[in-house]
Amino acid sequence: MTQDPDGSPDPGRPGPPRPPRPGGAGAPPPWPGAPGGMTVPPRPPMTGRLRLLLRLTLASLGLSVLNSVVEAFAAPATIPGLDGGGPGPGLQDTGLTLITTLFGVLLTTGLYALVYFPLREQRQWGWVLGLVFCSLAVLGDAFGLLIQLLGGSLLAGLTTLLLVAVNVLWLVVASKPGVRAALR
Repeated sequence: MTQDPDGSPDPGRPGPPRPPRPGGAGAPPPWPGAPGGMTVPPRPPMTGRLRLLLRLTLASLGLSVLNSVVEAFAAPATIPGLDGGGPGPGLQDTGLTLITTLFGVLLTTGLYALVYFPLREQRQWGWVLGLVFCSLAVLGDAFGLLIQLLGGSLLAGLTTLLLVAVNVLWLVVASKPGVRAALR
């Protein structure tokens, strides 16, 4: 006795109709864009506000990297009042400073990439991730700005203030309807 690949005992003998097997005739292809008819929906047109949001994302990345470098070498190493009259500006060990700053910059760049590339592809999840990351960054940087200004680090405070301003502008532009309309 022979068996058909779908499990029926005899291919010539009629039996009850069977649903098509996954990937078989009549079944949709397993991924978008595969031969067989299923296609990726067309992208909405790129709006000017989305292009502005992408530029603001890159500006925020640049300011964040600049802020990290300035904080590492010009900001006090401790919180005012808790330093005990210890070291002056910056960390004492330059090697540790460089390694810590490099790690922070790489981590920050990776997080910005998680927002930038999906936004460039007009993916809505990149927009949502950007809203979450940017909101957290504004809160953290506002707290850091307060500490820097109380500690007398004006240069680090200035770069942090610029970063907060760009991030707040990012949130304002991201909340505009033209940005949301350009995402899928």
